[in-house]
Amino acid sequence: MVFAFAVPALSLAVLGGIDFTCAAVDRSKMQEVADQAALSGAKQLLVDTSSATARRAQSFARPQLGSLIDNWTLNVGAQVVGGGNAVKVTITGNRPARLLGMIPADGWNVGVSATAQVAGKTPLCVLATGSNVGGLLGIGGTTAVIDLKSRSRVTAQACMVQSNQNIAVGSSARVTAGLVQAVGQASGMISPTPQTGAPAIPDPFASINVNIPSLCTDLNLRLISGTQTLAPGVHCGVIMVGNSATLTLAPGEHYFFAATLSLTGHAVLAGTDVALIFDATSSFMFTNNSDIELEGRKSGPLAGFVIIAARDNTKTFTISTTSAHKLLGVVYVPNGLLSISGANRVAETSDWTVIVAKGIAMDGSANLTVNANYVSTTVPVPAGVGPASSVRLTN
Repeated sequence: MVFAFAVPALSLAVLGGIDFTCAAVDRSKMQEVADQAALSGAKQLLVDTSSATARRAQSFARPQLGSLIDNWTLNVGAQVVGGGNAVKVTITGNRPARLLGMIPADGWNVGVSATAQVAGKTPLCVLATGSNVGGLLGIGGTTAVIDLKSRSRVTAQACMVQSNQNIAVGSSARVTAGLVQAVGQASGMISPTPQTGAPAIPDPFASINVNIPSLCTDLNLRLISGTQTLAPGVHCGVIMVGNSATLTLAPGEHYFFAATLSLTGHAVLAGTDVALIFDATSSFMFTNNSDIELEGRKSGPLAGFVIIAARDNTKTFTISTTSAHKLLGVVYVPNGLLSISGANRVAETSDWTVIVAKGIAMDGSANLTVNANYVSTTVPVPAGVGPASSVRLTN
């Protein structure tokens, strides 16, 4: 008789425990969604601090809740807080208990919240990842992985310049940025005053696949007049564009295998929705008055990139021209040197540019102009740089 009376009570306890566990699992899912929505919203604060960002965070959260919407009565809220520095997302919900409203009588009530904060409202746009650049700068083993000489300039007023070692700016050179940081030391005319002893920023694209096919689509190209369109593929040998000729790259991935891409005279290299990918033995050299008008990929695994070098490429990529007007996208040279010299501004007509290289050397009177108008183009910004570079959960 005792056993007969105990069985229903035990059954209720077991069922109640199962129901409690299910509610706890659902709560964990809600917390995960709140975290993701807050992070998604906070990334947009760098370009929009209005209530529209909060509404986008709400819109992001709702579809992520999936089947929970069928079982729970849910309310998703979001707001911009912290003076425009953070997004807070809250999710509250109720569902009836499965034991006919007995445990608990008013059903299960849960509430979760997440706040994501912009760690610094200055997006990362120039990063020198090396601790030294060996002999790449021609002076052997220098730790000034951002090195400006003569009257060269870096102008990045809306974003951050970071060196994972030292910055050396010559007496007539200048760096002007939203924020300048160096893991080591920084010398010369730098505005604002650089933050030294900063933590290193790891390569944000370390996991990207930069393998280059080795089957040539075409071999050697010499163009000294007129206009020619080059289809995507694997370009091998010497590609030389000179005089006033124009080489237009058709949309897609353009791989360079055992190749040298050279522009001289008043030649033009143009391309929209393109990525130029260089294997270990390939490089480019843009000289004289040649004009560069390149916009990066808009979709696919290389979306946002305009120039990429393979990880085993330790060559120097040279921009020494008076007319390098547009480099819209990420220039990624993880183990090579980006050398910019010549005269006039570089990349100034780009809506945005991001440079990640082992070392960056400048000379002459070149002015590398790094814009940060991320919402003005359909070329997306890869995660880890630009407006997505400095967001974290605070609670």
